[in-house]
Amino acid sequence: MSNSQERFLAELEISHLPSLPHVLVELLHACQDLDSTFQEISTIISRDAAIAARVVGLANSPFYSRGVKINSLERALLVLGTDTIKTIVITASVQQFFSSFSKTQSDFLSRFWRRSLSCALLAKSLAILTSYPNPEEAYLTGLLHNIGELILKTNHETQYLNLLSQAPQDDQALLQREHEAFGVNPSTVGAWMSREWGVGSLIADAREFHHAPAEMLMDAHHLVKIVALSSLLSEDPGSPEDQGYEIAEDLFELNPSLVSEISRKIRAEVVAVAKSMAIRIDLANDDLSADQEKQVALARQIRNLSLLQTARGELCRADSKTSLGVALQNTLSLLFGFSSSAVFWYNKAENELSFMLPAQDETPVPIRFRMEPNRSLVAQAGLSRTILCSLDNATPQQAQPVVDQQICRFVRKPGLLCLPVYDDEHLYCVLVAGVHARLSDQNGLQQRLRYFLLEAAASCRAGLLADLAHPDNATIQAMAQRANEIAHEANNPLSIINNYLGTLAKKLGAHEDVKEELAILREELERTGQILIRLNDLKASTVDSLQGVDINHEIKSLVTLYRSSLFLSHDIQCTLALDPQLKKQSASSHSMRQILTNLMKNAVEAMPDGGELSIRTNHCVNVDGKDYVEILIQDNGPGIPDPVLRNLFKPVASTKGKQHSGLGLSITKNLVKDARGTIRCRSSSQGTEFQILLPGGAQD
Repeated sequence: MSNSQERFLAELEISHLPSLPHVLVELLHACQDLDSTFQEISTIISRDAAIAARVVGLANSPFYSRGVKINSLERALLVLGTDTIKTIVITASVQQFFSSFSKTQSDFLSRFWRRSLSCALLAKSLAILTSYPNPEEAYLTGLLHNIGELILKTNHETQYLNLLSQAPQDDQALLQREHEAFGVNPSTVGAWMSREWGVGSLIADAREFHHAPAEMLMDAHHLVKIVALSSLLSEDPGSPEDQGYEIAEDLFELNPSLVSEISRKIRAEVVAVAKSMAIRIDLANDDLSADQEKQVALARQIRNLSLLQTARGELCRADSKTSLGVALQNTLSLLFGFSSSAVFWYNKAENELSFMLPAQDETPVPIRFRMEPNRSLVAQAGLSRTILCSLDNATPQQAQPVVDQQICRFVRKPGLLCLPVYDDEHLYCVLVAGVHARLSDQNGLQQRLRYFLLEAAASCRAGLLADLAHPDNATIQAMAQRANEIAHEANNPLSIINNYLGTLAKKLGAHEDVKEELAILREELERTGQILIRLNDLKASTVDSLQGVDINHEIKSLVTLYRSSLFLSHDIQCTLALDPQLKKQSASSHSMRQILTNLMKNAVEAMPDGGELSIRTNHCVNVDGKDYVEILIQDNGPGIPDPVLRNLFKPVASTKGKQHSGLGLSITKNLVKDARGTIRCRSSSQGTEFQILLPGGAQD
């Protein structure tokens, strides 16, 4: 590749490739629909090369791929996850909404879409027929085989569209004209993009050589031959088929009748998909009304997204269950004009909905009813997870349950609109708004309400979990402080008792029965110490781990506690060498406390007759050019036997008695891994050392 070609390719923008608005409308609807499955979203994406290109490109980025090549759309979607896919779709939709819309633009995208999907379906069919081991890889390669055309059109729109309108329909002649105009052709551009993603040379080759003559493809890789034949067979309707039949016979010894049957089925499938999405693939038809309708529908979806953003901004400011209820009511009024509403919170333990109805004497009156059929329209909405409106029912108001009539009077409207707020796991509440018109008469309102309920559920999930975690922060803090005081006060007499037991054992000598009794006392003493440790952990659990963890502080706190309990009862001398330059790290304080506790207890158990424990930290250790924080925990016990050492971090049956699960070091390893760190163990007859490395080095 020449320097001029490399410069041209380096300047291409490949992150804003356009899609048909028809596809984006379908995707946005699916992404915002609670009932849509992951499979339904992936099916729509698999029909559009531009969105698929964004998905596969992001999935192959270093952040997601972790060095593993992702060569199928299914794998890419699983790697990214639903939330990331939704972000891609929304971003693409907003970009497309602000792009130009014309017959030329619509014709190009329709033709490009038809050929991409046809080639993908043909490639997968031929892969299965010819026993290619990865049909999904063939599908993706076929879907993106002509992505270079879209890239050139996006970056040089006027020049490229003029080129298409002037050039002959013959592919080879068009390739020559493209090369003269840009110094490269779309096949080269598509192969370059594949190599930029790092998806593998075979896929890049398949895209680069899909226009190569049959005689040059005879010994090419299986995938290259599949995509070349699929590309030829996916030409515009009316193109000569004889050449495709000849290449099919040369490359795979396929009979023309079989190839014709496969092509016919694929064309019918593409037509059916186009019809279901209202995509105009007959370019001789100048009726753009369907295309314009989809552009309007896309604008409507973008409006809905802006409504969601407004709702999100209002709801995220709520910091308690009470304020969240007010925010939900305010948002209903702001977005939909429902000036009078109520929030019925769901109590799962009691299986009931409740609302505090204001009374004239300003003393709220509770309204409660069971979440059972035929109790109330509000309960029915919660049970069915469906938006319900009382005015859509044929039942006159007088025949409705009395509780519903009472709620109607409260909201001062003739009808109730019941909106269940829920997600996959929980029903949080049912919002009830007063209305004067049937829901079925208000075009598009139900869809906008469903979008709003998605945001409401997300806010409830975040807000109520925080509310449950801190129902009364002052009370929790007071309890934690008192627990800490109790633990501190109890440590002093425990230390005295433990020391006295040691002295008593020496005075009483070597009587076996006495030793046994003293051992029982020491065991109970240690158990009491463990209870105090758990009390101390209650206080620690109130600290917000999102603020980071002070590793030195955690070590000091645990050692201080253990010196008067665990260390004392086992005659352990502990020394600390903590690096003062070590700053707070972006890890969970709860996880770090569990890691340190497990390793300290392991060290103590390895030295039943007493010993020395050393704990050190280092604010910056460089490994392969990357900075890490280091924690070293060393003991001078007898070491770990080789068979145990080889399976040290695996879940095993414990050899320490019924009070041990055998999972301590396995849990420790998983917690370190979650913190993106590593743990290493070195052991000999002189002792054991555990080293933990956490990424990032010193932080401010």
